[in-house]
Amino acid sequence: MKMKFLVIGCGFIGRIYLDALTRIDDAEAVAVVDTDLDKVRSVAKRYNIPKYFTDWRNALELDVDVAAVCVPVKYHKEITLEALKRGINVLCEKPPALNSSEAVEMMNAATKYRRILMYGFQWRFIERCIYAKRLIESGVLGKIYKVRIHYLRKEGFPSWSGSWLFRKELAGGGILIDCGVHFIDLIYWLLGRPKPKAVFGVQHDYLGRNIEGFDVEDTYSGVVVFEDDVCVSMEYSWSQIWHEEFTLNIYGTRGSIRLFPEVELVRKEDETYLKIIPELKEPEDYWLEANYQKIRHMVGLLKTGEYQDITPNPEDGVEVMRIIDGLYESSRKLASVKLS
Repeated sequence: MKMKFLVIGCGFIGRIYLDALTRIDDAEAVAVVDTDLDKVRSVAKRYNIPKYFTDWRNALELDVDVAAVCVPVKYHKEITLEALKRGINVLCEKPPALNSSEAVEMMNAATKYRRILMYGFQWRFIERCIYAKRLIESGVLGKIYKVRIHYLRKEGFPSWSGSWLFRKELAGGGILIDCGVHFIDLIYWLLGRPKPKAVFGVQHDYLGRNIEGFDVEDTYSGVVVFEDDVCVSMEYSWSQIWHEEFTLNIYGTRGSIRLFPEVELVRKEDETYLKIIPELKEPEDYWLEANYQKIRHMVGLLKTGEYQDITPNPEDGVEVMRIIDGLYESSRKLASVKLS
């Protein structure tokens, strides 16, 4: 029996979901939703989906197993709460919500109605990240004490998703909550879900402010300190007048690993530094494959009814949003913020 998916939102990420579902034998999209009638009709025809709607409330009356929420962040909470209330499991795209308070409501609803709520943090499902997780857990890298993240685009304003990502009311913020949230979640999971202690950050909008209706940050630089004083420094930007910069380095007392752009492991034995280039079996377009894997993972959860360690679960959503909230508060106050 195939798991029945309702995909809400036919934008860029919604179509990624639909493409992935065509590859999964025991799952299928049975309906799609979008406020644009022409778009939703066209998408339904393209993917041979029998039903389409312009109102998600009507679509939730269907007999489906999963509602995939692929709409602007402002509507994540409302749709998720209603779906859970109706007994439908939810796969909600990132970021979980506009803030941690909303994420708490969503978590509580999943518990109350005994349904699965998973968030779309696909970077956890990239093979190199799973490899790094194994190294960290096995102690090969020793004690992890520092992480450095650079995700800096030369010209990467997300216009493919429409202008809603540039509006705080709909998106909750800019580059930090759009892209930065992925790497905050990834590091939080890789390090074994440590409690965040304090954050500090600064945001800018010097390039984005030239775009009509733009009212979020285009650049964010910050630091998150987790328990045991693990320090994560991060720089994110949608656009900069410089080259693309994409690196993620994890530093330990026995070794360190770079995950992007290429995987490289460095260890020290006696007085010799060893550079190791692992041969990992992952496709060239690992980002698309990771999206497929996260949806495949959701199908597996429906069968077992139990979250796994790799699952971006409701509690993870709350913790990640607490960090995001703190970083935005810090940039407003230009002061460090303690997270209790």
